[in-house]
Amino acid sequence: MKRYHLLTIALVVFLISGIKMTALALPSSQKVDSIQIAFDKQQLVLPGESFKIGIISYYRNGKIKKTTGLLGGSVWWWKYKVDVVGGTNFSGKISVNEELIPSKGKYIDIKAYPRKQPDLVKELLLPLNYETKIAYRPTGNYDKSPGSQIPGEVISEFNNGIVRVCDDWRNNKESGNFLFSGKGGYWKNGKFTIDPDFMKIENHHANLIINSLRNTSIADTFSVQLDYKHAYDLHFSGSSGIPGFSGSSGSPGYQGGNGSDGQNGQNGEFGDDGPDIGVWVDLYRDSVLNTDLLYVYAQNLFTNKEYRYLINPDGGSLDVSSFGGSGGNGGNGGNGGSGGNGREGEKWIEKHIEKQTVKKPVTKRVIRKEIHKRKDADGKEYDVEVEVETTETEYVDEVVDVVVEVVHQGPGEDGGDGGWGGPGGMGGPGGYGGNITLHFTRDAMPYSHLITTRSEGGSGGINGSGGFGGSGGSGGAGNPSGRSGSSGQSGPSAFGWAPSGGSGQIRIQSTEEFFEYKSKDKK
Repeated sequence: MKRYHLLTIALVVFLISGIKMTALALPSSQKVDSIQIAFDKQQLVLPGESFKIGIISYYRNGKIKKTTGLLGGSVWWWKYKVDVVGGTNFSGKISVNEELIPSKGKYIDIKAYPRKQPDLVKELLLPLNYETKIAYRPTGNYDKSPGSQIPGEVISEFNNGIVRVCDDWRNNKESGNFLFSGKGGYWKNGKFTIDPDFMKIENHHANLIINSLRNTSIADTFSVQLDYKHAYDLHFSGSSGIPGFSGSSGSPGYQGGNGSDGQNGQNGEFGDDGPDIGVWVDLYRDSVLNTDLLYVYAQNLFTNKEYRYLINPDGGSLDVSSFGGSGGNGGNGGNGGSGGNGREGEKWIEKHIEKQTVKKPVTKRVIRKEIHKRKDADGKEYDVEVEVETTETEYVDEVVDVVVEVVHQGPGEDGGDGGWGGPGGMGGPGGYGGNITLHFTRDAMPYSHLITTRSEGGSGGINGSGGFGGSGGSGGAGNPSGRSGSSGQSGPSAFGWAPSGGSGQIRIQSTEEFFEYKSKDKK
């Protein structure tokens, strides 16, 4: 038996040794022989942006495994160590440092290896991409005139052939890759705005210059030659009148007192008149554009502020208007205060003694006979009549003296009357439209139809509503109760609006020629 146990132990040791040797031998065939860093060249490697890489591992047994993110990849990234110079790595997503801008001539260095086999390290040196060409392209229709806004996008061509369109100018990260400057205009809120003052624009040309910050040698100039075919609008209006303040509400009455009246609503102020406008129009031949243009000089005769326009008779126009300000609305009258409630009538108590019959309990002792059970010597039961003493309670009538209290109340006081509502204020009249005088030279007079005018009075303010009368106070409780107060009357108010202002005069006069255009390049 002992020999049998020894043979069994020897067999088990042999089997365990064989399994251990096999386990040690397996990793040799399953070890990684080499790795490759995979990079799709259709990605852009740019400062402040990210791109993806993958790792392909080649095993000694002929198997090939890929990291997650690659087609057919299943190996987790924690099995590999990735070092990046010029950026950071997160599971194969490489983020390039923003500080590497401009990117032309710069690289990002990537080293990767299996964590258990650092001797299999691979290095990938990637050059950063950069623009080789940029161009600004308008994305909508626009007028070629001062003050026009031109929305657009930048088309970037990179050194690896990829083309990108940048049009989300609200994204500071995207717009921060370009430097915008203007000549005869400016860049603001993702739009190129032509300077509203044509006198600041040289030779009728407005330019937007775009520079790439990734490649400082690349730039584009978007140029607009103005044609002044635009419907201009020059509008003035007087200030609106300040509305009247509403009246304060009256105070409520105190203990039967009358509520006070609401205060009057204030009248609305008058609307200001629209300013008088002078407009002078001359026609000249522009040598740069080789076309006739109308030169328009306008002046606010109230403030002396000046305005200048160039208008192409073939498609351009100017509308000049001067409106009166609206009158202020009248304030509403204040509501009347509520009347105070009347006080209760005075109460007092009267006492007197009355005789009343009440039921009073009386206890008596009585003898009753009861049958009790007894047993004889043989254990047989027999009945025995026994007298038992007990008590009984009965109620008897008894006359007693009782103190009775009687509550009396005097008459209640009357409630106070409600206050009257305050009258509503009157709306302010609207201001008058301004007078507009047009002065045309003899050459410009045939184009007078291109200068339209409007002068309208401001609308009158709405009249304020009268305040509501206060409610009467309730009469005080009593014997009898007090009379309730009367409600106050609502304040008077005028229905409708104050009168609107009248229109100003439109006059057309002739004038001598007064304008001569000289281009900036002429001395």
